[in-house]
Amino acid sequence: MKIGSISIWRRAALGLVAASVIFAGGLMAGSRLLTSARTSPSSPELLARVNELDAELKQMRKPEKQPSEIISSARNSICFIVSSYRLSASDGPPSPVLHYRLFATGFLTNDGVVVSNRHVIEPWFGDAKAQRLIFHGFLPTRERVLAYFPSLPTPVELSDFFSSTGADVAIAHVHLPPGLAVSPLHLAQTPSAPGDPVLVIGYPLGVTTMLAKSTALPYELSGLRSDEQQVDRLAQINLIRPSATQGHLSDVIGTSLMYDASTAHGSSGGPVLNMRGEVVGVNAALINGFNGTSLGVSVEALQDLLHRMELRRRVLSSQSNR
Repeated sequence: MKIGSISIWRRAALGLVAASVIFAGGLMAGSRLLTSARTSPSSPELLARVNELDAELKQMRKPEKQPSEIISSARNSICFIVSSYRLSASDGPPSPVLHYRLFATGFLTNDGVVVSNRHVIEPWFGDAKAQRLIFHGFLPTRERVLAYFPSLPTPVELSDFFSSTGADVAIAHVHLPPGLAVSPLHLAQTPSAPGDPVLVIGYPLGVTTMLAKSTALPYELSGLRSDEQQVDRLAQINLIRPSATQGHLSDVIGTSLMYDASTAHGSSGGPVLNMRGEVVGVNAALINGFNGTSLGVSVEALQDLLHRMELRRRVLSSQSNR
């Protein structure tokens, strides 16, 4: 009985050793295959797919955050935009110059780039009244685009504008004061899908919502003559503070996002964030008559615009060095 027991245990041990050897051999073979795929010059498609899967795996490993944590981390990177322009007759008898102003939202990405909508950076774009005047010979001229960041008591002016021709998204450069604690928002590297939870952060209704955050301030600001004076005062007393709403993606079609997070005029250009705090889109419009549904431009369209801007920068740099 004892000898039989020893034989049984020995067989079990030998079986375990054999299984371990086979498993280790499989791992080594798999490792060689993966190494071969990474190093073989004849498999660029396989290598690209391996890198893509590796990036997706790393993305999936990132932990999701609480909405309060995302809002707190992103708030200082989201600016209130005051975009102004004028329309004037190009020829003929003198005519009045028409001035327009738009309140909206933008956010900071890497390398001092502010993202918003094309209809914010070019306020006459998509505006039916402005387009009629342009059709009759009026010329639009951008006067200036100011960005008010929550941590700054004064605005900064945006420059070097670059707009997409196929989506309602645009970018501009900003020079922030040195030492300012404003971190750029990170762009998501994986596509979104219907059902994903999202946060939309911006300045709905512009000055009105920010005034509502103080009970005494409306009486003080009522004596100021212009909207810009009111915004300047809000910045001085640290009331440039964006608001956030939460919802889910209801559909993703090409570079268009549809979601049920509530928005309003003034929210245009704000970031649409996933639960890791990454930008998955740029808020663009509200669907009238369909309560609670908003439209955004996907991060893929933004990444394409950033890529084209970088290509243009390289071309201009090479031309200037000749």
